[in-house]
Amino acid sequence: MIRKTYLPGATIFFEGQPADCAYIVERGQVEICAVRDRTHITLATLGQGEIFGEMAVLDDGVRSAEARAVQETEVLIIRSDQLRRRILEAEPIVGQVLSSLIKRFRQAQTGLLSDLPTRMGTSHVVMPNANCDEIGSSGAALEWLLREYDLERGLAAGEFVPFFQPIVMIEDGSIAGFEALARWRHPERGLVPPSEFIDLGERCGLIRHIDLAIIAEACRLLRQATPAGATPFLSVNLSAQHFTDFGVVASLSKILSDTGFDPAYLKVELTETALVQDPRKAHEVLTQIKGLGVTIALDDFGTGYSSLSYLHSFPFDVLKIDQSFVRQLGKPGRTHDIVETIIMLANRMGMLVVAEGIETPDLIPPLQQLGCTFGQGYHYSRPVPASELAGLLAR
Repeated sequence: MIRKTYLPGATIFFEGQPADCAYIVERGQVEICAVRDRTHITLATLGQGEIFGEMAVLDDGVRSAEARAVQETEVLIIRSDQLRRRILEAEPIVGQVLSSLIKRFRQAQTGLLSDLPTRMGTSHVVMPNANCDEIGSSGAALEWLLREYDLERGLAAGEFVPFFQPIVMIEDGSIAGFEALARWRHPERGLVPPSEFIDLGERCGLIRHIDLAIIAEACRLLRQATPAGATPFLSVNLSAQHFTDFGVVASLSKILSDTGFDPAYLKVELTETALVQDPRKAHEVLTQIKGLGVTIALDDFGTGYSSLSYLHSFPFDVLKIDQSFVRQLGKPGRTHDIVETIIMLANRMGMLVVAEGIETPDLIPPLQQLGCTFGQGYHYSRPVPASELAGLLAR
């Protein structure tokens, strides 16, 4: 986290200075001011949670005013890439509107600052702060930035670790492989589940780094824990952001080389959302990943609106039936027929099937009867840390 403290009267930046960051006030008070014809003009006084210096970052201009600390002030620094990434990820019209607004604001500010000394006839002019109801939103922005920096810190500190959930043979319950699931060992919050950091990681662009860190560590740990001649497969997850370019292919190749993990035992899982944005690019990326000798699995099958067309178009080797279908087996309704159809379809296409969400033993007989190959769920085991791998493998 980039945090900086300024003493009272200290200048944070000067007018005309190039910009590479913006700031959020964490505590203290900041004055935004300018000098025209020896007249000091106070444009705004900002407090906790408020952002400043963002205009020059967004339009590649220079600082249009000076910022200085009124009292001892602590600020969080927002890098230009953090702001630009969010604008690029938004609709193109958002960037256009921002650019237009900033240009008009600069023009209005230039005219106002030039005219004020003449009209006011004093050496010190204070502009009234704009009346706005943004305290809640600015507080939320500060909280989001703190969380993002905490995520960056945790990633750099190696706090993201894989937990391993067994994937078993439905026929006899023996372990066939593991799925690596991300957990965050936070120094203050303890073990943080993915539901509390995956969305944040996707929004701030760190999810790729988290995914690759988990994959690399999972490959290393499983290879280390596996007795010679008894290699289980390893399923790993890739977020949709990996399928916008080919960087993930080189990253996976390096991980396999560095860890010595046999690509034949690595299964990459992705959901349908990874294919929606740019199906052609996703197909090319998947084809190159498969070229490494890695197996490709479509996760949460049955929940997307066009899963069947993806089966036809993409090089999948494995289908994972979503737990919402599996948990309904044995109950009245059409679920049994749906699961049977999925398994029959997969078998005819030469794909293996994994049933997710097996939490009770009564779900196993119908899956055996339908010819499902693999199962995964709390009935067999919850995700466990690497220290318990040896015990599971010895069963």
